[in-house]
Amino acid sequence: MQISEICQLTGLTKKAIEYYQGKGLVSPLIQENGYREFSHDDVEKLRVIALFRKLDLTTDEIKQVLESNDKKSALKMVKQVKQIQAKARLTQIELLEELVHNENMEMIQDKISILEQQASIKEKLLMSFPGYYGHYISFHFGQFLNEPIKTDEQKRMYAVIVEFLDNMESLEIPDELQPFLDQVDQYTDDRLETLSLNVQIAFDDFETYWENYKESIAQYVEFKKSESYQNSGMAQLMHLFRQFGETSGYYEVFIPAMRKLSPSYDAYYMKMLQANEKLIEKMPDLRNGSISKAGHPGYNHLRDGE
Repeated sequence: MQISEICQLTGLTKKAIEYYQGKGLVSPLIQENGYREFSHDDVEKLRVIALFRKLDLTTDEIKQVLESNDKKSALKMVKQVKQIQAKARLTQIELLEELVHNENMEMIQDKISILEQQASIKEKLLMSFPGYYGHYISFHFGQFLNEPIKTDEQKRMYAVIVEFLDNMESLEIPDELQPFLDQVDQYTDDRLETLSLNVQIAFDDFETYWENYKESIAQYVEFKKSESYQNSGMAQLMHLFRQFGETSGYYEVFIPAMRKLSPSYDAYYMKMLQANEKLIEKMPDLRNGSISKAGHPGYNHLRDGE
């Protein structure tokens, strides 16, 4: 199809389509005479782009969703950022109204400073990292970051984390391992809540937890030792994550900073260490590999039935 037909089908102007092409959102076939030939997939993608633009997604946000292997999760992250932005815009309008009736700019500035201080750590990080890193932080640490920064040490640790994430090299995932990463990313909020509940039960009453789940844990540990698992794509992906963490400074910089930034995460981390040691007492063979290289010690061994 030629561009004139695409304009009719999508409601987009030629200039808009050229712009999205320049941004790499669509890649029509360029013919020898210089004309662009748009495929059916290009049309469908442009329809999606037109819809997203009507929902006020930026070009970068649209690209983030289109390039994601889990578009629902990507849209969910965009929605979270939009909610934060909408809340901020409403506050800005209210302050503008105050400024209309009160020319005391210093008072307005003080209110803005207070609002910035009241923003949760999660909100600040999501605004700073709207892409993959924001998604990672929200997924793994979000429940510990709902409080604002209150102390000078937290300010310093927040700066450490922002600098670390901003300068960290991207982790390249081979195409053949991408489906296994998608499996990890497809955890729902309900599933995460169930996992957190089971971990909390292990914290509060480990002996009861052990009696209820010892057979499942033993089976899981044996499975992790098996040749079928060791040769699996998931094992390769976990190995890749461990190597990346060991070479990127994730364990030496990010996790210690996160513990100082979030008292609730630090408390969780310490409880996990204690539960992990109790688990090792029951299964000494776990000693060499008992600490999960995901920022959560022992997490894999305490998951329900896995």
